[in-house]
Amino acid sequence: MALSLSYVGWHTHNAFAKGGGGDDDGGDDDGGDDDGGGDKPDKGDKGGDDDDDDDQGSDQPPVTAGGLFTLRTYPVRENSRPLTMTKGITQLRLAIGTDLSSKGAFQSFGVNLEGQYGYSDNFTLLGGITDAYNFKQFGFYLGFEGSLVYDLLDIRLAANVHRNAVPFYDNFCDPPSTPGQTTATNNPTMDGMCHDPTMGNPINPMQTVDTLPNGDFAAGGTKFSIDLGFPFRYAFRPEIALVALQTLMSIDFNPVTIDHVITSPIMGAPAGTAQFTTQQVGNSAKPDFNPSVGLATNPIPQLSVTVFAQLRVPDFDFAAGYFQIPVTGRIEASPNQQLDFGLEFTLLNIKPQDPQSPIDNRFLSLFMAARY
Repeated sequence: MALSLSYVGWHTHNAFAKGGGGDDDGGDDDGGDDDGGGDKPDKGDKGGDDDDDDDQGSDQPPVTAGGLFTLRTYPVRENSRPLTMTKGITQLRLAIGTDLSSKGAFQSFGVNLEGQYGYSDNFTLLGGITDAYNFKQFGFYLGFEGSLVYDLLDIRLAANVHRNAVPFYDNFCDPPSTPGQTTATNNPTMDGMCHDPTMGNPINPMQTVDTLPNGDFAAGGTKFSIDLGFPFRYAFRPEIALVALQTLMSIDFNPVTIDHVITSPIMGAPAGTAQFTTQQVGNSAKPDFNPSVGLATNPIPQLSVTVFAQLRVPDFDFAAGYFQIPVTGRIEASPNQQLDFGLEFTLLNIKPQDPQSPIDNRFLSLFMAARY
């Protein structure tokens, strides 16, 4: 710093000395008006400065200085938008969703309302209410997102009151003799095996038993957490960008006794009966690990396609053998600077516990976002 200040001071001194040298010599030697002065353009160069400005402007990207936009100049292309909301602009996002899981499609619904307000060009206030499975699962959060490196890396911090929906399980017959057949369907003996009601309820040796969520949910425990993320976006090209760490971890402040369900194999279970049992488990006050990563594409400015995944590890306990990897695909259309609409399709866990399939549990949301 000392060397830099000395350098600037010395060269400033030289500049003043050169500028005043003409006075000592009567102002005739250096001749501020001669061809070498450069202060006055030649008659043929009257438009020279304007031409230079035009040339420089033609090389500039189609954004305002520093990437700070107004609502009128807000980019239609998703990948060109700043990570934080521009000062004075409010965005509201409304979403309506439904469960599309194999055994519970359209049996439960949810509504989300979320907002962002640009307090300054690099600091955004956040808040929202999220709901799913007929309000058996919800979240209410308030927080902020601020730039660490503008338009590249942010910090996101939000207080979050939330709870999970805990699914109920049934033992389903595979393949079913009737739609949604379980081991208890038309089975007066309740022996835990699959029967064929079309043949007078004999045991069907060709059927297996799968323990799967049945589409009904109970409310888990309510937790208070601080959610921490470092939203990151690196655009390789305007049409493609890497997005990551929208969430990183949740710092929990209280334990709950019911948070999620795990399945365990039944050792020595006879063929044709349930091979797994289920158990509701809690979540302690330890932090949870929730990093996310995805890829955002803009094949045309008005259309955005994003795929991202999140790793959810309760209590940072990788050894427990239970973690979820939800994957979401989002397609979004933006006809102008003020409106977005689209849909999100989520596979709730692509690495489920046996005997579930990665595509068994699904959720679909339709959304619209407006800025003013």
